[in-house]
Amino acid sequence: MLRQAAARLLRQGARSFTTSTARLEGEAAPAGVKEFTEQWNKVAPSTLNLPEFPSSFLKPEESAESAVDGERFNVNFYTPHGVVSQAKLEQVLLPGVEGYFGVKANHVPIIAQLKPGLVELHDGADITKYFVSGGFAFVHPNSVTDICVLEAATLDQFDTTAVKSALTSSQAAAATDDYEAAINRTAQELFSALDSSLEAKS
Repeated sequence: MLRQAAARLLRQGARSFTTSTARLEGEAAPAGVKEFTEQWNKVAPSTLNLPEFPSSFLKPEESAESAVDGERFNVNFYTPHGVVSQAKLEQVLLPGVEGYFGVKANHVPIIAQLKPGLVELHDGADITKYFVSGGFAFVHPNSVTDICVLEAATLDQFDTTAVKSALTSSQAAAATDDYEAAINRTAQELFSALDSSLEAKS
Protein backbone atom coordinates (compact mmCIF):
# COMPACT_ATOMS: atom_id res chain seq x y z
CA MET A 1 0.00 0.00 0.00
CA LEU A 2 2.72 2.43 1.01
CA ARG A 3 4.73 1.43 -2.05
CA GLN A 4 1.79 2.18 -4.35
CA ALA A 5 1.17 5.57 -2.70
CA ALA A 6 4.85 6.50 -3.00
CA ALA A 7 4.91 5.46 -6.66
CA ARG A 8 1.79 7.54 -7.35
CA LEU A 9 3.32 10.61 -5.67
CA LEU A 10 6.55 10.20 -7.65
CA ARG A 11 4.63 9.97 -10.94
CA GLN A 12 2.63 13.11 -10.12
CA GLY A 13 5.78 14.97 -9.07
CA ALA A 14 7.61 14.01 -12.25
CA ARG A 15 4.63 15.06 -14.37
CA SER A 16 4.40 18.39 -12.52
CA PHE A 17 8.15 18.99 -12.85
CA THR A 18 8.10 18.21 -16.58
CA THR A 19 5.15 20.54 -17.15
CA SER A 20 6.78 23.32 -15.13
CA THR A 21 10.07 22.94 -17.00
CA ALA A 22 8.35 23.13 -20.38
CA ARG A 23 6.39 26.18 -19.26
CA LEU A 24 9.51 27.93 -17.96
CA GLU A 25 11.45 27.16 -21.13
CA GLY A 26 8.59 28.61 -23.16
CA GLU A 27 8.61 31.78 -21.08
CA ALA A 28 12.38 32.07 -21.38
CA ALA A 29 12.36 31.86 -25.18
CA PRO A 30 14.73 34.44 -26.71
CA ALA A 31 13.10 37.79 -27.42
CA GLY A 32 14.21 40.89 -29.27
CA VAL A 33 15.18 44.17 -27.63
CA LYS A 34 11.70 45.64 -28.10
CA GLU A 35 9.96 42.64 -26.55
CA PHE A 36 12.43 42.58 -23.67
CA THR A 37 11.88 46.25 -22.80
CA GLU A 38 8.11 45.85 -22.96
CA GLN A 39 8.23 42.92 -20.55
CA TRP A 40 10.68 44.78 -18.30
CA ASN A 41 8.41 47.81 -18.03
CA LYS A 42 5.51 45.59 -17.00
CA VAL A 43 7.52 44.22 -14.09
CA ALA A 44 9.42 47.39 -13.12
CA PRO A 45 7.84 50.54 -14.59
CA SER A 46 10.31 53.41 -14.76
CA THR A 47 10.71 56.86 -16.29
CA LEU A 48 14.45 56.34 -16.71
CA ASN A 49 15.98 55.91 -20.15
CA LEU A 50 16.12 52.31 -21.23
CA PRO A 51 19.55 50.65 -21.31
CA GLU A 52 21.40 50.31 -24.60
CA PHE A 53 22.17 46.84 -25.90
CA PRO A 54 25.26 45.62 -27.78
CA SER A 55 23.07 45.12 -30.85
CA SER A 56 22.43 48.88 -30.85
CA PHE A 57 26.09 49.52 -31.65
CA LEU A 58 27.36 46.45 -33.48
CA LYS A 59 26.87 45.89 -37.16
CA PRO A 60 25.72 42.41 -38.17
CA GLU A 61 28.64 40.08 -38.82
CA GLU A 62 29.42 39.19 -42.39
CA SER A 63 27.89 35.93 -43.44
CA ALA A 64 30.18 32.97 -44.04
CA GLU A 65 29.43 33.18 -47.77
CA SER A 66 30.68 36.78 -48.02
CA ALA A 67 33.73 36.20 -45.80
CA VAL A 68 35.13 33.24 -47.75
CA ASP A 69 36.10 33.61 -51.39
CA GLY A 70 36.97 30.14 -52.65
CA GLU A 71 40.11 29.19 -50.70
CA ARG A 72 40.69 32.75 -49.50
CA PHE A 73 39.45 34.37 -46.31
CA ASN A 74 39.75 37.78 -44.64
CA VAL A 75 42.77 38.29 -42.39
CA ASN A 76 43.17 41.43 -40.27
CA PHE A 77 46.62 41.88 -38.71
CA TYR A 78 46.82 44.66 -36.11
CA THR A 79 49.19 46.23 -33.58
CA PRO A 80 48.29 49.05 -31.16
CA HIS A 81 50.11 51.40 -33.56
CA GLY A 82 48.18 50.55 -36.71
CA VAL A 83 47.23 47.99 -39.33
CA VAL A 84 49.99 45.63 -40.49
CA SER A 85 47.88 43.90 -43.13
CA GLN A 86 44.27 43.53 -44.25
CA ALA A 87 43.83 41.07 -47.10
CA LYS A 88 42.17 37.92 -48.38
CA LEU A 89 44.73 35.15 -47.91
CA GLU A 90 44.93 31.42 -48.50
CA GLN A 91 46.57 30.56 -45.19
CA VAL A 92 48.25 32.02 -42.11
CA LEU A 93 50.72 30.27 -39.83
CA LEU A 94 50.68 31.41 -36.20
CA PRO A 95 52.97 30.82 -33.17
CA GLY A 96 50.51 29.55 -30.57
CA VAL A 97 51.68 29.00 -26.99
CA GLU A 98 51.12 25.26 -27.53
CA GLY A 99 52.91 25.24 -30.89
CA TYR A 100 52.59 26.62 -34.41
CA PHE A 101 49.26 26.13 -36.14
CA GLY A 102 47.80 27.01 -39.52
CA VAL A 103 44.49 28.66 -40.35
CA LYS A 104 42.66 28.26 -43.66
CA ALA A 105 39.17 29.12 -44.88
CA ASN A 106 36.38 27.49 -42.82
CA HIS A 107 38.70 26.82 -39.88
CA VAL A 108 36.95 25.97 -36.62
CA PRO A 109 36.38 29.16 -34.54
CA ILE A 110 39.08 29.60 -31.88
CA ILE A 111 40.78 32.14 -29.64
CA ALA A 112 44.50 31.43 -29.31
CA GLN A 113 47.24 33.11 -27.32
CA LEU A 114 50.39 33.76 -29.35
CA LYS A 115 53.97 33.54 -28.10
CA PRO A 116 57.05 35.26 -29.60
CA GLY A 117 57.61 33.82 -33.06
CA LEU A 118 56.86 34.15 -36.76
CA VAL A 119 53.50 34.95 -38.30
CA GLU A 120 53.40 33.82 -41.93
CA LEU A 121 50.88 35.29 -44.37
CA HIS A 122 50.41 33.04 -47.42
CA ASP A 123 49.09 34.72 -50.55
CA GLY A 124 49.49 32.11 -53.27
CA ALA A 125 53.23 31.55 -53.74
CA ASP A 126 54.05 34.77 -51.85
CA ILE A 127 54.82 34.32 -48.15
CA THR A 128 55.34 37.36 -45.92
CA LYS A 129 56.86 36.73 -42.50
CA TYR A 130 56.60 38.96 -39.42
CA PHE A 131 58.21 38.40 -36.06
CA VAL A 132 55.73 39.13 -33.26
CA SER A 133 56.32 39.55 -29.55
CA GLY A 134 53.06 37.82 -28.59
CA GLY A 135 49.35 38.52 -28.67
CA PHE A 136 46.09 36.81 -29.58
CA ALA A 137 44.43 35.37 -32.69
CA PHE A 138 40.66 35.22 -33.14
CA VAL A 139 39.17 32.96 -35.81
CA HIS A 140 35.48 33.87 -36.15
CA PRO A 141 32.66 31.54 -37.29
CA ASN A 142 32.58 33.30 -40.68
CA SER A 143 36.35 32.56 -41.13
CA VAL A 144 37.41 36.19 -40.60
CA THR A 145 40.70 36.01 -38.68
CA ASP A 146 41.96 38.83 -36.46
CA ILE A 147 45.60 38.78 -35.37
CA CYS A 148 46.29 41.26 -32.56
CA VAL A 149 49.89 41.63 -31.35
CA LEU A 150 51.92 44.18 -29.40
CA GLU A 151 54.78 44.42 -31.91
CA ALA A 152 55.36 43.07 -35.42
CA ALA A 153 58.32 43.54 -37.75
CA THR A 154 59.86 41.83 -40.77
CA LEU A 155 63.11 39.95 -40.14
CA ASP A 156 65.19 42.33 -42.26
CA GLN A 157 64.53 45.04 -39.66
CA PHE A 158 66.64 43.22 -37.04
CA ASP A 159 70.40 43.26 -36.48
CA THR A 160 71.53 39.67 -35.89
CA THR A 161 74.55 40.71 -33.81
CA ALA A 162 72.45 42.97 -31.58
CA VAL A 163 69.89 40.19 -31.05
CA LYS A 164 72.58 37.68 -30.03
CA SER A 165 74.09 40.24 -27.65
CA ALA A 166 70.69 40.92 -26.07
CA LEU A 167 70.07 37.18 -25.68
CA THR A 168 73.44 36.69 -23.96
CA SER A 169 72.78 39.64 -21.63
CA SER A 170 69.33 38.34 -20.66
CA GLN A 171 70.77 34.89 -19.91
CA ALA A 172 73.55 36.36 -17.75
CA ALA A 173 71.33 38.86 -15.91
CA ALA A 174 70.99 38.22 -12.19
CA ALA A 175 67.59 38.49 -10.53
CA THR A 176 67.23 39.85 -7.01
CA ASP A 177 63.49 39.18 -6.77
CA ASP A 178 60.59 37.45 -8.54
CA TYR A 179 59.81 40.53 -10.63
CA GLU A 180 63.31 40.69 -12.13
CA ALA A 181 63.31 36.93 -12.64
CA ALA A 182 60.06 37.21 -14.63
CA ILE A 183 61.52 40.02 -16.74
CA ASN A 184 64.63 37.93 -17.47
CA ARG A 185 62.54 34.89 -18.47
CA THR A 186 60.40 37.02 -20.78
CA ALA A 187 63.48 38.59 -22.38
CA GLN A 188 65.12 35.20 -22.86
CA GLU A 189 62.00 33.77 -24.49
CA LEU A 190 61.69 36.77 -26.81
CA PHE A 191 65.35 36.99 -27.90
CA SER A 192 65.72 33.21 -28.17
CA ALA A 193 62.72 33.01 -30.54
CA LEU A 194 63.99 35.98 -32.55
CA ASP A 195 67.51 34.54 -32.77
CA SER A 196 66.14 31.18 -33.98
CA SER A 197 64.00 32.94 -36.61
CA LEU A 198 66.98 34.92 -37.91
CA GLU A 199 69.17 31.80 -38.06
CA ALA A 200 66.48 29.92 -40.00
CA LYS A 201 66.28 32.80 -42.47
CA SER A 202 70.01 32.82 -43.25
